[in-house]
Amino acid sequence: MITKCLTRLMDETGATYSMVIDRAGQVLSSEGEVHKGEMMHLGALLAGSYASSREMARLLREDNFRVLVQEGAREKIFTETVEDRWLLVVVFDHHAHLGLVKVLAKRTTQSLAEILRLVIERNEMYRLQLSGEFPRAAKDTIDLIFGNDDSSETPK
Repeated sequence: MITKCLTRLMDETGATYSMVIDRAGQVLSSEGEVHKGEMMHLGALLAGSYASSREMARLLREDNFRVLVQEGAREKIFTETVEDRWLLVVVFDHHAHLGLVKVLAKRTTQSLAEILRLVIERNEMYRLQLSGEFPRAAKDTIDLIFGNDDSSETPK
């Protein structure tokens, strides 16, 4: 579903690349014709830029700067926060219009927020299921390894 959101955004804006990263810079999903290794580095650098902008916002007594725009001679990078936990990154050239990217990225961040919330909820439910099963499985494994057989104990 994340891939579908990124692909739609790229199709509608004419962007060359898009990705969702966490605040540490780990790429969760990406679309476009760029070497994945380069995007891992770009993700880390953008996460650093975002952290820096958060500190600037704090110094200016702002809640946060939700959007970062970097413009080069050939390409632009638009970054927007998703639920203050992830970043949507859109790389586009001079053919794409920044205003259009902003509007469509806002819609995409709302869709991504819903998707990522669902993922977190499912992971939490799975974690809770495992946490109930793990202690029992660990105890059974330890008993197997060390030969704790309750049936062989003599009553006191």
